[in-house]
Amino acid sequence: MQGVIHPLQNPWGIDLWLLRSAVTDAHLGGNKYFKLTGYLAYARRQNFTRLITMAGAHSNHLRAFAAMARRAGYHATAIIRGDELEDTARHSDEIRFAVAQGTQCIFVSRKIYRQLRETGDDAGRAALLPGVSFAGAVFIPEGGEGPLGIEGVRAWAGASSRFETIYLPVATGTTAAGFLSATNSATKVTGVAVLRNAAQVQKVIRLLAPEAMPRFELNTTYSGKFSKPGHGMQLAAAEFSALWGITIDATYMVRAVLALQRDALAGRLHGQALLVYTYNE
Repeated sequence: MQGVIHPLQNPWGIDLWLLRSAVTDAHLGGNKYFKLTGYLAYARRQNFTRLITMAGAHSNHLRAFAAMARRAGYHATAIIRGDELEDTARHSDEIRFAVAQGTQCIFVSRKIYRQLRETGDDAGRAALLPGVSFAGAVFIPEGGEGPLGIEGVRAWAGASSRFETIYLPVATGTTAAGFLSATNSATKVTGVAVLRNAAQVQKVIRLLAPEAMPRFELNTTYSGKFSKPGHGMQLAAAEFSALWGITIDATYMVRAVLALQRDALAGRLHGQALLVYTYNE
């Protein structure tokens, strides 16, 4: 079983449920695990032994990538945004964790990183990073974005079709696309933007789940800086963590909870609602 669903008591009087991952290994509790499983399955099918990804210095994607690569026995390389991070004193906890797991971290300028995002093939990536060999390796876009990224998400989302509304935080939109692909026409998916990248998220949904676009709503009210959630976000995260006895982080989950709370108080929620717990436990 990929996921666990249970009722969630709430002060808004709605029929609310929580979907968590059934994966209990350290650092693999959230949606990042499911986005990465499709890429690892592809690597096995192709008999590749190397994984290369792009990641921000503070991203849960980096942590999950390093943990899964180590567990599965792959040689892992992470291309990190920010060449100033060559200085080990400036390493984030996520970078330190990745290094401890045996992941090779390569730090590039923001210009190169932006160009890598816009490059669609290994030849273009190799031209930007001549010291990195992409041959015989699976390249995993930032955040596990892409068609392979929704394979595992679909399996996780399989039991969510009975819900009228699904709420989840979104960064790239890949997880939301997986839930749209796994549910039917009666289910609306509300993605709550973490970053100020609405156009990019909509582009990903159109690419990965085009037939389900009418059922997708992107809430941008709570989007902001990824690594610097405000004091209000931190207070709200602590409040909901205490209410439910789980970690509601101030970067991802609290934004989805605030959007759900706002809609509940406005009387816009009817039937059963599902909150997707994406936190990387």
